[in-house]
Amino acid sequence: MRLGLIRHGESEGNVAVTLQGCRIDARLSPRGRKQAEALAVRLADQPVDCVVSSPMVRARETAGIVEAPHGVGVAVDVELVEFDWGVWTGRPLDEDLERQVGEIRARWRSGDVDVRTPGGESPVLAAERARRVLARIAARKAAAPIVVAHGRFNRILMTVLLGRDLSRMDEIRQRNGSLSLFEWNGSAPATPLLLDDVGHIAADDVTDSVLDPGPVR
Repeated sequence: MRLGLIRHGESEGNVAVTLQGCRIDARLSPRGRKQAEALAVRLADQPVDCVVSSPMVRARETAGIVEAPHGVGVAVDVELVEFDWGVWTGRPLDEDLERQVGEIRARWRSGDVDVRTPGGESPVLAAERARRVLARIAARKAAAPIVVAHGRFNRILMTVLLGRDLSRMDEIRQRNGSLSLFEWNGSAPATPLLLDDVGHIAADDVTDSVLDPGPVR
C-alpha cells in the first residue's frame, strides 16, 4: 500500500504558542484551513481510498478538507490523539518551558525513551498505541490510506513505521499540513517516499511547531 501521513494544519493553539498535547482541542486557524485546502488540491487527483483521523478537532477538520474531493468518508481512531504532555499542557511558551521540554527531549535522544513527561506519557507508551493504530490500518486492506494526526505523535508513529529506534524520532520534522508518504506492506520497516513535504503550501503560510520543533541533530 501507499500510506500517507498528514500533520493537521495550524491550530488556534499553535497561534497562541501553547503546548496543546491531547488535552486541548483547538480548531484550525484561518491559515491552518489554507494549509489543509492546499493539501486537498495536491491530493485531489491522487488515489485515496481511506482517510483515518485523530478524534481531535484540528485533525478532523484537516481530514474533512482533504477527504472531500474523494468522498470516502473520515474514520476516527481514538488512539491517534496527540502525545500527552501532562502538566505542561496549556502552558505558554516561556524560557522555563523551553528548558524543561529541551531537557526531556535530550533524555529521549540519549535513549531514555521510557521517561514520561510530568503527569503525561513516554515515547514508549505512545509507540505502543502507534503500533496498534498501524495494525488497524493494515487490517483495512486499503491501497492508498491517509492518516491525519499530530506533530509529536506522527514522529513516533513514523519512527515505528520505519523500524528505527525511538531515540531517533526527532530526526523527523513535522510542519503543519505536511505530507509524508510510504510504501508499506503492513509490517515495518516501510520505504519512505516523502517526509514532511510542504511543497503544496505557499512559502508565507508554512508553519512549524514553536515549542516542539525539529529536526534536531
